[in-house]
Amino acid sequence: MNNRQGLGTNRSEEYRFSPLPLWTRGRKTWLIFSLALAAACSAPAPTASTDTPPPETGLSAQLTADPATATPPPEPTVTPTMLPTATAEPQILNPLTGLPVSDISVLERWPLSIKVSNFPRSARPQAGLSYADLMFEFYQEMGMTRLQAIFLSQDVEKVGPIRSGRKIDVPLMKAYQSLLVFCAEYSATWDYMELQDVGNRLLYVGPVDCPALCRDDREITENGIFGNTAELRKAAKVLKINDPVLDLNGMVFQEEPPPMSGTASNIWVRFISDNAIAEWRYNPEDKKYYRWSETGKPNRDMAPLLDRLTGEQLSVSNVIVLYVNYIRRQHREIYELELFGGGTALIFRDGKMEDGIWLLPNIERPLQFYGQDGPFALRPGVTWIGIVEDDSTAEQDGDTLRVEFGKTGIGE
Repeated sequence: MNNRQGLGTNRSEEYRFSPLPLWTRGRKTWLIFSLALAAACSAPAPTASTDTPPPETGLSAQLTADPATATPPPEPTVTPTMLPTATAEPQILNPLTGLPVSDISVLERWPLSIKVSNFPRSARPQAGLSYADLMFEFYQEMGMTRLQAIFLSQDVEKVGPIRSGRKIDVPLMKAYQSLLVFCAEYSATWDYMELQDVGNRLLYVGPVDCPALCRDDREITENGIFGNTAELRKAAKVLKINDPVLDLNGMVFQEEPPPMSGTASNIWVRFISDNAIAEWRYNPEDKKYYRWSETGKPNRDMAPLLDRLTGEQLSVSNVIVLYVNYIRRQHREIYELELFGGGTALIFRDGKMEDGIWLLPNIERPLQFYGQDGPFALRPGVTWIGIVEDDSTAEQDGDTLRVEFGKTGIGE
């Protein structure tokens, strides 16, 4: 792993997981082993004894004694049958967060993948991101990142500012079986989405108008388009987008942290330029990672990233850095993601780090994450996933893991 040696412990570097296929992708070849089955323990067979049997006692002795002197056995006692105690109804868990939901219907509707601006800095603070179930951030072009926030279990009346779609959005749409919400896109991207058979799952300005997608230039003068998730779902019905048949299982959650290979309280990711730096700082009091973003000032000063609706700093329960091959065609800075098979993943929870892998054995099912001991259990809550180039590097700097986006894809 590029510049990531020494981040683990002495545990074996072999991955022992459930049976999975062998694949070769890009610059990496992965071999996944089956979990070894534990041998069953057999109890030793009884051996014959030559000892004299002990004298009969108790009820047995009474039954073989002289009938005239034998004491009759006691009358059986009738024990009243106890009624079964009421048990709590099983919780309905959100497959994207591991958190309980009170109404299963919120998990039976389309996830909304909303394309949110992160640059220019006038787009910050964004609105409504603290209501998302899952957040992706990736390099888009021109030295900046964009966000794709997935909303499933909660609705929010204002999320944005919403920006244009790209080819890079398609594999995430497919994996999370979502509708894509955006404002516009290049003609080549339209053609690509039709070719990828997701053209009937697009919600954008034009066919969708206010109150689902509204322009609000009072706070953000550039690209000030915001979405209302409840109204967007109504718009999807008007456009006759059929009800979904979802299978969003794949992520694993538990409160107790699994064994982990390293310690890193903070994660710092530079996506090519100083205009696209993301940092997450861990707070042990509430076991959350808090988001900081670059300010453009000297010395790479960072500032808390707030939610425009709540005024609170954005926080998540887990942070994952995904290493994926960015594909650039025809020397244009419009990327596709090679998001299939599997690759390297750095997984963070509870102030610690696991040097693991991601898997996507089915392009229409969510990502799966594995550590060195098998499927990795995330902390219940929201997860931020930053997607970096396959040749990105990572170095430990005290309590911080610093990731630099690889540049091999630029100019190809």
